[in-house]
Amino acid sequence: MEKKIEVVIKDNIATIKLIDPDNFNALSRETAKQLLEVFEDLKDDSKVRCIILTGTGKSFSAGGNIKEFKSSIENGTPGQLMDDLTKDLYKIAKFLRLYPKPVIGAVNGWAVGAGMNLALSCDFIIASEKARFRQSFAKLGLIPGFAGSIILSRQLTWQQATQMSFFGDTYSAEDMAKLGLINEIVSAENLDEVTLQWAQRLANGPTLAYARTKKLFFEALSTPLEEHLENERQMQIKSAESEDYKIGVFALIEKKEPDFIGK
Repeated sequence: MEKKIEVVIKDNIATIKLIDPDNFNALSRETAKQLLEVFEDLKDDSKVRCIILTGTGKSFSAGGNIKEFKSSIENGTPGQLMDDLTKDLYKIAKFLRLYPKPVIGAVNGWAVGAGMNLALSCDFIIASEKARFRQSFAKLGLIPGFAGSIILSRQLTWQQATQMSFFGDTYSAEDMAKLGLINEIVSAENLDEVTLQWAQRLANGPTLAYARTKKLFFEALSTPLEEHLENERQMQIKSAESEDYKIGVFALIEKKEPDFIGK
């Protein structure tokens, strides 16, 4: 089995890299399977306090593997392929939103279709000035997959989401930043360095509070206001009982940087 994913864990940061540049890091069935396995391995790893997700070559990820799509049509099994592929891809999309640690997407190049939505599923996006984004689904007669329909409709206006989805035009990093979908744009040669700086800052932060914040953000998408406010209130009470809370309060009083432990 050809290796499609590379993982390096150092200083509480897990860097996950798509390493199939000849296929533009396409999310084939095999790549999706390997990526999901990596995420599941990291799920309960207490040593990991932040994840960086990036690609190699000219692409972050080109999305679905068009060769697989073509073969499935010729074999009369396009629906079966899409069923098999999306089972793992949608588990990944859900994992990224529910994973209790911060996830940074370091977009080095093309992020197309499901590859673009893989990036948008991360908590932060640091993009190279060479990064390009495209919702290519409509050009294949498909709907915005990999959670695209909820991501775009929640994060953009209706008109922006429909324009991006229906036309499948290419967006530069600058275009994406104007839409509020990118945290920072950097030169290609500085992408790794700047992303690592973000990751180090997050890994040294109160990861338990980050986890609770992500959970509340996710629940806020579908929870009535009064119920959500009570959930938020209860979560704050739990947070006040954490070790990180004590560390943060005393550090502020003593005018020094807190040394959080994520508990």
